[in-house]
Amino acid sequence: MADKFKKISPYLLNFIGCSLVVSVIFYAIGVLILLDKPIEAPSADYSAPEITLLGDSHITIYTGDSYDDPGAISDTTVFASGQVDATRPGDYLVSYVTADSAGNIATASRVVTVLSRNTGVIYLTFDDGPSAYTAELLDVLAKYNVKATFFVTNAGSDEMIAREYNEGHAIGLHSCTHDYSYIYTSVDNFFSDLYCVQNRVKNITGYTSYLMRFPGGSSNLVSSRYDGGTRIMSTLVREVEARGFTYFDWNITSGDAGGTTSSDGVYRNVINQVYRDGKSVVLQHDIKSFSVAAVERIIQWGLANGFTFDKLSADSFTAHHGVNN
Repeated sequence: MADKFKKISPYLLNFIGCSLVVSVIFYAIGVLILLDKPIEAPSADYSAPEITLLGDSHITIYTGDSYDDPGAISDTTVFASGQVDATRPGDYLVSYVTADSAGNIATASRVVTVLSRNTGVIYLTFDDGPSAYTAELLDVLAKYNVKATFFVTNAGSDEMIAREYNEGHAIGLHSCTHDYSYIYTSVDNFFSDLYCVQNRVKNITGYTSYLMRFPGGSSNLVSSRYDGGTRIMSTLVREVEARGFTYFDWNITSGDAGGTTSSDGVYRNVINQVYRDGKSVVLQHDIKSFSVAAVERIIQWGLANGFTFDKLSADSFTAHHGVNN
């Protein structure tokens, strides 16, 4: 029996050895397959929660206004930070943040601009018309419900003067001829010219205007070329008031009668000069298309910065110049 076992055992040992080798090979192959297969991690939530601003992302208020922040909303609690000091001009950032249970964070923010509250009044005044551009100007004024003052001449159409009056604007007198060499030769000539344009306005509107502006303003020196040395302006400023007229000069010039030849230039000239807390009588000419083209931007800027617009009356600020002749 032992001899038989001795004869069989080498074969048995070979079998066992081969089985072990095959097992190791299959085990190794299994390990390699497992290593090559991607390992799937447990699913995680990386989606940030939604946060929505209530109200605009940029809010503008004026000093002295109360500010109630509209806030923001989310499915989770929203925390706000940042303070707005409505007494001090500046830009203020208000931030909002929220987080969900997985730790995902969402943020939002808004800017609150506090502007100085300007108490200034702007009087837009237009000389030398009406003209072909006056209708365009009246359309802009009507769009913003702004009233202006027109110092008219004998030019242009009667319909435009009627429209100015019917739409609630002030009608002042500038001159019939706007001819310095005539109106500043004598007091009689001046009033003959002034009454001429006054009668025109009355015939068109039924209204007798006593608001007026001297051609060249009360401070003009061109009158000295024609008055024979009589210093006619010193006489005229007294005489117009004695006859019941109120004359107006200006304290803001658009430059449209001088070196400024673009609507951008007119716009900059006006907004850079107006009195923030006072009265600004702006000189423009509705016979200049580029000047008329600047009016809408001037109005938009004025309204956005807290100014009011008004027309002149006998009780208004007159912006008188110093008389030089």
